[in-house]
Amino acid sequence: MEKYRASAEKVLKGIHPDLQAKEALLKATFASQQREEFFNEAYGDILTQYFTSWLSTDPHEVKTREFIYNSALSLGDVKQKLINFETYGKNIPYIEDNEQ
Repeated sequence: MEKYRASAEKVLKGIHPDLQAKEALLKATFASQQREEFFNEAYGDILTQYFTSWLSTDPHEVKTREFIYNSALSLGDVKQKLINFETYGKNIPYIEDNEQ
C-alpha cells in the first residue's frame, strides 16, 4: 500500500476528506453491484445447466440424478460462503473498532 501512497497523495491533494469518502463509497457500491450481478448470472447459468442435465436423465438413473442434485446444493453452499466472506469483509472495520 505504501508504494501507491505518493501517487494517491498527488491526486487527492486539496480534496476535502468528506468528498473523498463519498467518492470511495460510490466506487465501492458500484463494484459490489457489478460483482453481485456477475455472480448471480454465473450462478444462474450453472444452476440451469444442472437442471437441464437432470431433466435429460431417465427416472431409473437414481445415482446420476442424486449426484446432479447434490452438485446443485453444493453450488448454493459455495454462493452462501462467498456472500458470508463479502459481508464479513464489509464489517471488518466495525469489528476492529469494537476489539480496541
